[in-house]
Amino acid sequence: MDPETRDAIDRLRADLLGEFRSSEDRSHIYVDGAIRASAAETRAYIQGQLQASAAETRTYVDERIQISAAETRAYVDERVQTSAVETRRHFDVVVESRRADMRGLAEAMALSNEIANQRFGEQSGRSDGLGDRVLRLEARVTTLEVDRKPRRRRRRR
Repeated sequence: MDPETRDAIDRLRADLLGEFRSSEDRSHIYVDGAIRASAAETRAYIQGQLQASAAETRTYVDERIQISAAETRAYVDERVQTSAVETRRHFDVVVESRRADMRGLAEAMALSNEIANQRFGEQSGRSDGLGDRVLRLEARVTTLEVDRKPRRRRRRR
């Protein structure tokens, strides 16, 4: 090959290498920019999806908590009402039992007082009868003492 051709080929080769390098640099810049843009879009998309998902999750959890709280309140209110009714019924039974016990006690005390009064009356009658008898005996003794002859003196020997 002649030297001119060789110079031409070398220049062509240098130009082509420069073009390739320039094209490669532009390609790298383009690809890097595309990757960065894609990464930014992907990040923005994922962040948006995460925020939307978090908002949906918060809304769902809040709704479930409100529903659960309402169900719990209703359950507790029902149990309290049932317990109140059962407690009232129980105490009504207890109070009625105590009333019956008190009535029985009052009747027993009235009967006891009646018997005690009857016995007191009997004892009073006996006591009055004994008092009358003692008075009559004292009267007889007095009468006997008055009617009595004086005692004779004994002679002394």
